[in-house]
Amino acid sequence: MTLPPDDPDGAASTDAEAVAPSASGSDPRTGSLADRATATLRDRILDLTLKPGRRIDERHLMEQFGISRTPAREAMNRLVAEGLVQIEANRGAFVRPLDVEDLANFFDIYFAAERMCAHFCRFDHPGFAADMRAIQDRHATAVAAHRFLDVTLANAQFHMRIAEASENAYLIEFAGRIHNLARRVAYFVYHIEGEDLTFLSGQQDHIISEHSEIIGFIAHADRPGLMTSLTDHARRFQDRLSHCLSGARGTDFKPL
Repeated sequence: MTLPPDDPDGAASTDAEAVAPSASGSDPRTGSLADRATATLRDRILDLTLKPGRRIDERHLMEQFGISRTPAREAMNRLVAEGLVQIEANRGAFVRPLDVEDLANFFDIYFAAERMCAHFCRFDHPGFAADMRAIQDRHATAVAAHRFLDVTLANAQFHMRIAEASENAYLIEFAGRIHNLARRVAYFVYHIEGEDLTFLSGQQDHIISEHSEIIGFIAHADRPGLMTSLTDHARRFQDRLSHCLSGARGTDFKPL
């Protein structure tokens, strides 16, 4: 099932910092015009303001950000590379559809990425455990405030810090793409679970507990424990999405 296009005249807004999910937390809005346009568009795709299938008009983008065609196209190309936008011949750029049938393939690769990061990370990487604790503090703050987009950002940074500890540029790039896509799926899950704040709170308590366990395995250089914990953590993410899609919480994929 592919989701239908959104109303092209819908309004757009954003409520959180948007960065590619590196652990640094740096804000691309301090960078170039293309950086700022990319960051804002990424936010609007991730928080479903720009819904799957919606056309992204280049001229409107130029007017909105006060930029020329070159940085506008650079922003588009970056989001194409991240898997969030697709270009259709003679039609233009569109927010990439969320195809339910593709999610099984996504999770196959998501599991592989997490296990590779667990296998290749260096436990002696400078500041590794301390950085993980600091990111988890940001994650817990966002959870408490119900800022779902910030939650997805902090969660992606948490997992990317493990990738960065591998010092393997290929793995870091691969994991970055996967976690950008995961943020989009995660926001949908939070959006649905947020209809019942008691249920959502229970889910987030589990996640925070699992993150603490992951940090503990890193601090004690326990690779088998880290591998198992990250695998179980990924499986919980998959199960939560399946629960939302099944209609068990009175919904399906149509809200996207």
